[in-house]
Amino acid sequence: MSGAIASKKGKSEWHYLVILYHCVVPECAADEPGKKGDLTTLDNLHSTLGFPTSPYHNPDLKKEEEEIFDHYVRWQEFNDNRFATNPEEGAGFYDLPNTLYYDLMGFIPRGKFQKHFYHIGPYFAKSTIGYKDMEIIATAPDWGYCNMEQHYFGTSTDGHEFDFKFRYTGFLRKINGTWKWIQEHVSFPANIATQKADFTCNQDAGEHLKMKDEDNEKRDAGTGTFSK
Repeated sequence: MSGAIASKKGKSEWHYLVILYHCVVPECAADEPGKKGDLTTLDNLHSTLGFPTSPYHNPDLKKEEEEIFDHYVRWQEFNDNRFATNPEEGAGFYDLPNTLYYDLMGFIPRGKFQKHFYHIGPYFAKSTIGYKDMEIIATAPDWGYCNMEQHYFGTSTDGHEFDFKFRYTGFLRKINGTWKWIQEHVSFPANIATQKADFTCNQDAGEHLKMKDEDNEKRDAGTGTFSK
């Protein structure tokens, strides 16, 4: 694997395991939610990045990257189909006692994640996950990480529809032959001036950096320059 793998379409692509007919927010339509994307192979996944792949992929660790890729595909299949009825299966994807988690709602320190998993997991368990701009890099035969944007939507146990898109980074360790998460970080981009998060993950970082919102500028799509 090297940075030579280029995007097939020159733009990002969402990946789902099921064909989606419904999203809670209108922004979904722009992301073509009715299409599955391509989670058949790691190379196909990386070819749908909206930017160049990292030059730091090690060809000798391609097998490990494919194993990590399989970990995420299996998690997606589990989440979409069995999380609501069998959360214990999901716990096996983690090294629960040693997982550090930066959740959307707050920080979960090592040693407390197991309780958090069984508290928050069932609440959002009736859900579907999508992956975009997902890149997997193995750094050693037993270490690797993944960056992406995730789409997470469904219905909570108390009947509320939810629909989030957020940034994601996950770190994995191969323990006794099995890849497990040991740290995850999820977050929304925010407008610095208003201190409000963007639950659609669509905002331009350069357009939301000023301390006063009225001082923020718009980026020209063609030139990339900023102006009022």
